[in-house]
Amino acid sequence: MLNNEQLKSLSLESGFDIFSVSLPDSLIKEGTIVSKYAKWINDSFDGGMKYLSNYELKKFDAKLIEPWVRSVILVGASYFNSSIFEKPSEEYGRVAMYAWGVDYHYVIKKMLEDFVNRLKRFYSSDFSYRIFSDSTPIYEKGFGVVSGLGFQGKNTMLIDPYRLGSFFFIGEVLTDLEVEPTENLNFKGCGNCNLCVSSCPTGALSPYVLDARKCISYLTIEYRGIIGEDVASRMGDWVFGCDVCQQVCPFNKVLYFRKFGSNVKEFVSNITPFLNLRDILLIPSQKQFDRIFKGKAIQRAKRRGLIRNAIIVAVNNGANKLIDNIARLRNDNDEVIAHTARWATEIMSG
Repeated sequence: MLNNEQLKSLSLESGFDIFSVSLPDSLIKEGTIVSKYAKWINDSFDGGMKYLSNYELKKFDAKLIEPWVRSVILVGASYFNSSIFEKPSEEYGRVAMYAWGVDYHYVIKKMLEDFVNRLKRFYSSDFSYRIFSDSTPIYEKGFGVVSGLGFQGKNTMLIDPYRLGSFFFIGEVLTDLEVEPTENLNFKGCGNCNLCVSSCPTGALSPYVLDARKCISYLTIEYRGIIGEDVASRMGDWVFGCDVCQQVCPFNKVLYFRKFGSNVKEFVSNITPFLNLRDILLIPSQKQFDRIFKGKAIQRAKRRGLIRNAIIVAVNNGANKLIDNIARLRNDNDEVIAHTARWATEIMSG
C-alpha cells in the first residue's frame, strides 16, 4: 500500500493545494450522504439539470465506473483572487470568480496529467488510471467529505477550513494502485453561522440544501429558458454565476484579509471579473459567441443565456443608455432573447 503523504508531495509539485484519498465505495459504506443526495433529487431541487440524476449509482461507487479501481485520489486547486475590483460602470455585469480565468476543465486536467506522470516516475511501474474534473458521474463533493478534503457547508459548498475556504476546484484520479486512505476529519463545520442562507438574494438556500431552481448561478449558467421577473429583479448585476454565498462565508472572508491568491497562473492572469453588457448585446450569432469566449467557462451559457442575462442586468443596473441595443433584440430569432428584450424595453421606457 502506497503512503498517502508521498503522493501528497507529488500533487503539491503539480500545483495542487490540498489532497485526500478515498476507497472507491466509501460513500456507499457511509450511507447518509447518498440518502441526502437522493432526497435532493426527489425534491426536484436539481432544476433542469437532469444529468445529475443520470448514472446515479456510479456517483457513489467508483468501481461502477471502472471495476479495477482500488483508490480515488482527490486534489484541490484554489482559484481565489484577493484583489478587489470596482465595476467600471452600470454597463458592466459581474462574473463569478471561478470563471475569471481559463476554463478550469482544461487547466485541472493538465495538472492531473502532470501529477500522474510524476506518480509514474515515482512508482516506476505500470498502473491503470483515469482522470476527471467535473466531467464524470462521480460525486466529487461527497468523496471529498469522507476523505477529509473538507466539509460541506450550509451553502452546500465543500469547504477547506484551514486554508482554501470554498474557492477551489476538485480533480480526481481513479487508479488500481492501493493508496492509504486519508481520514474524514469530522470538521467542526459552520456552527451557528447562517450568513450564506440569510444573504442569498433569491432565497435558494436552506441549511445544507440548495434549490437550484432559485439559484442565480444555475439560472445564469445552466438554465436556458425565460427567467421570471421576480427572480430577475433579485439577480442584481450578476451576468454569469453568483458568489454571494461564498463571499459572506467567514472561511472565505479570511482569505481577503490574508491576501491569499491562487498559484495557478491560468486562474489569475488575463482575468475577466466583469463583462461589458453592450458588447454582449451586439453578439450576432452562436458562432461569434464561441469565438469570443473560447477557452472560458462563460461559453457554457451560450449566446441565448448570456444575452438574456445581460438584458436583465442592464435593467437592474439602470443602464438606460443600452435601451437601443436591447430594443434591436425584440425580434431576435431566439425567442428567449426576444421575450426578455421586449420585457426590458417596456420597463426601461416606462
